Amino acid sequence: MQFSRKLTHAVVALSCIGMVVPQVAFSAPKAAVVTVKARDVALNMTGHLTGAVLNAQAKPVDGAKVVLSRNGVAVAEAISNKDGMFTIPQVKSGSYDIAVGAAKAPIRVWKSEAAPANAARKMALAAEGVIRAQNDGEVFYEDQGGVIGGLDIITLTVITGVVAAVVLSAVNNQRLNDINDKLDNLVSP
Repeated sequence: MQFSRKLTHAVVALSCIGMVVPQVAFSAPKAAVVTVKARDVALNMTGHLTGAVLNAQAKPVDGAKVVLSRNGVAVAEAISNKDGMFTIPQVKSGSYDIAVGAAKAPIRVWKSEAAPANAARKMALAAEGVIRAQNDGEVFYEDQGGVIGGLDIITLTVITGVVAAVVLSAVNNQRLNDINDKLDNLVSP
């Protein structure tokens, strides 16, 4: 009976630890890759994709290589000028990845007249790893955070409830085992 009780306690303790410790702690370290939702970008009236390459201080970057690729194959390249501006001519509508240096982001390219209302008219690419689409000065970005360890509040609430339920069931199981031990020790007349 004692061995069974200790085994039960060990299983409950390991279950609690497994629920409290994020699974990320047991995984291999990941490269600093941020997954972002594809942004809609409208071509100009002549069918060119235009934008600017900026550094972290929003200063233009001269000579930055901008690569437009589809399915991992580069389809077009451009080099930014002294003002950081680049133009990729005659781009067809569709889904692409655009990259400058190590920064890469998915975009959906639209003809000017077919573009959705929220489509960016220019691209602003940051040479240090952040790519943004701009539409009349409004900057779009994707929030990749969470409350703790990237978990949202609902997930944290569920985990807390599960841990509390496991702890309460372990305490209840301990009390039942104590009552059973007392019953086993009673001598009947």
